Amino acid sequence: MEWRIAIVDDLKMDRERLQKDVVKWYAQQEIDATISVYDSGAAMLREFSKDRFQIAFLDIRMDDMTGIQLAEQLRKEDTNLLICFLTTSREYAFDAFPIHPFDYLIKPYKEEQLNHVLAEAQRVLSGSEPEIAAKSGKVEVQVTYSQIVSVISQGHAVLFRLTDGSSVRGLRTFGETEQTLTADERFLLCNRGILVNMDHVASLNGEVFLMDDASSFPLRTKNRSELIRQFSQYQITRMRRGRR
Repeated sequence: MEWRIAIVDDLKMDRERLQKDVVKWYAQQEIDATISVYDSGAAMLREFSKDRFQIAFLDIRMDDMTGIQLAEQLRKEDTNLLICFLTTSREYAFDAFPIHPFDYLIKPYKEEQLNHVLAEAQRVLSGSEPEIAAKSGKVEVQVTYSQIVSVISQGHAVLFRLTDGSSVRGLRTFGETEQTLTADERFLLCNRGILVNMDHVASLNGEVFLMDDASSFPLRTKNRSELIRQFSQYQITRMRRGRR
C-alpha cells in the first residue's frame, strides 16, 4: 500500500525542508509514499477529496487562510484524516484543539520529533505492530517493538531484552538499530549503547530508569535534563492518546 501525505505551508523553505525529511523517513522504513506539497490552503482544496490523503501537515499561520480554517473544511469531507499542525508558538495549539488534531510540530522542529509523529501515524494507519529482525540461537525471528524492554550494545553485538525475560541478538549494528528504533517515539537513548522502551519504564528514580523487568539503567550525565524532559513529555502524550 502506498501512503499519501499532504504538506501545506506558504513558506517555501519550510515546506521544502519538511518534504525532504518526510521522504527520508519513509525511504528509511522502506515504505512507499507520495508527498503532495501546496503553498496555500486554496491550492490543496482544489485537489482534495475524501480519502485522498492519510496525513496532512498544515501550517497554522498562512496568508490566504489559516491552517485551522483549512482543517475545518477538510474535516467536513474526511473525518479520518490525520492532521498535524505546524506552528511557531505553542499558544496556537489551543486554537486548534476543536479540530482534534493528531499532533503538533513546533517550528523549527527537530528531525527526531517529526520521525516520532510519522512512526505513530504509521502505527495508527497500518493497524499493525512494527517488527525488527533478530536471532534466537541460529533461528531468525521477528520481534515486535512492544516486546522490547531494552536494547544493549555488547561489543560488536546488539542484545534485545524482551518482556518474557528472554534475550535475542539483533542482526544490525547498534547504530543502525538505534536509527530504526528511535524513529518510534517509544524508544530513548538513555546512555551510550543503551536504548529503553519507555512503555516499559516502571519509574524514574532520580537519575536511573527502573524497568518493569527489574533491570535498571542510569541516564547519561550529558543532557540529562533533556532526557528527563523527553520522558516526561512522552508520558503526557501517552496519557493524552489513551495508550496503555
